[in-house]
Amino acid sequence: MSAQRPSRLYDASGEMERLRTSPLLAIGPAEPGPALRRGALIAVPVALALLFEFAFDWPSHGAIATAALVCGFTAMDAPAGPRALWQAGAAPLVGIAAALGVLSSQFAPAAAIAMGLIAAASGYCFADTLRLAFVGFSAAVALMISQGLFLPLHDTLPALFYGTAGGLIQAGWALIVWLAYDRHDDDDSDWDWARTRSRLRANWTLGSPVARHAVRYGVALAIGVAIYRIAGMKQHGYWIPLTILFVLRPERDETDRRLVLRAVGTFVGLLLATAMASAFDGAEVPIVIVLSLSAALSFGLITVQYALFTAVITTYVVLLSDTLGEARLDAAGQRLIGTAVGILIAWLAFRIYPGPDEAR
Repeated sequence: MSAQRPSRLYDASGEMERLRTSPLLAIGPAEPGPALRRGALIAVPVALALLFEFAFDWPSHGAIATAALVCGFTAMDAPAGPRALWQAGAAPLVGIAAALGVLSSQFAPAAAIAMGLIAAASGYCFADTLRLAFVGFSAAVALMISQGLFLPLHDTLPALFYGTAGGLIQAGWALIVWLAYDRHDDDDSDWDWARTRSRLRANWTLGSPVARHAVRYGVALAIGVAIYRIAGMKQHGYWIPLTILFVLRPERDETDRRLVLRAVGTFVGLLLATAMASAFDGAEVPIVIVLSLSAALSFGLITVQYALFTAVITTYVVLLSDTLGEARLDAAGQRLIGTAVGILIAWLAFRIYPGPDEAR
C-alpha cells in the first residue's frame, strides 16, 4: 500500500503518518467519503450490541456496545484482516482495564494511581506506531468509563466480560468482512515485536518527546481523576479525564488545536444530545438509532474533522447516560464544567512540563 494515499493513516504494519486534526471549518487528513463509509462499517457491531442490550433488557446497559465502540478505534484505518487481529488483541486489554476500573473506583487514591499508570503506558505506546497507541488509548478509555460509573465491587467480573465481549464482537465482524470481500495484498498484520521492543527501549529517557508525553499524560489524568473525586463530582466528574484523554497529544501545537475543537464540539454535542433526549423521552427505538449513527460518525469523522467527531461522541455518551436515568439539565451543566476543567489541565500540562525542544 502506498503510504501517500490520503485516506489511510497507516499501512498494514502500523507505520503511520501522524494523525493531526484540521483547523475548525477545514477537512482532513482523511477523505470524507472513504472515512464515513469505513465508519458505518465498523459501527455495525455497536448497533447490533445496542439492539441486543435494549431489546432483551440485558444487565450490561450498553456496556458491550460501548466496549465495541472503544475497540473499534483500534486499527480502524486498516483493511479488515489486520483490523480483526488487532481488535482481538485489544479486546482482553479493554476487559481487564474495565475490571481494574471497578476495583480502583472503590478507593479514590487507587483510582488516581491506576489511571495515571495506565495512561502513562498508553502515552508511551506512541514510541512504536499510531496503531499501538490506539490500543493503549482504548484501554485507558475503558478504565476511565468503569471508574466513572462507581459500580459495586461484585461488578468486577461482569465488567471484564462485557469489555472483552464488546471487543471480540468488533473483531469477529472484521473477520467476517475480511472473509466476504475485503482481502487485500496488504492484509498481513505484520506485527514486529523486535521493532517494537527496539523503539520502546530507544525512547526510555526523558530526553525523548514520547517519554515526556507519557509522564505528562499519566500525571494529567491522575490529577483529573483526583480532582473530580475530591470535589465530589461523582456522577459526571469523568468528563474531566475524558477530555484529557482525547486532547492531550505528544505535540504541543496539536494539543492546543484539539483544545479549541474539543470545546466547540462538546458544546454543540451537549445541545444536540440534551434536545434529543428530551424529545425522545426514553423511547428506545429512536435512541438506539441515534446511538448507532453517532457511533458510525465517530469512526468516520475522527480523521475528517475533530470538532464534529467531538460533537457526535458527546451525543453518544449523553444519550446513553440519559437512558440510565441521569437528570438532563443538571448533567449538561456538570459536563460543561468537567470539560472546562479537563481543557485547563491539558493546557497547563504543556506549560508546566513542555517537550524537550519546547520553551516553557
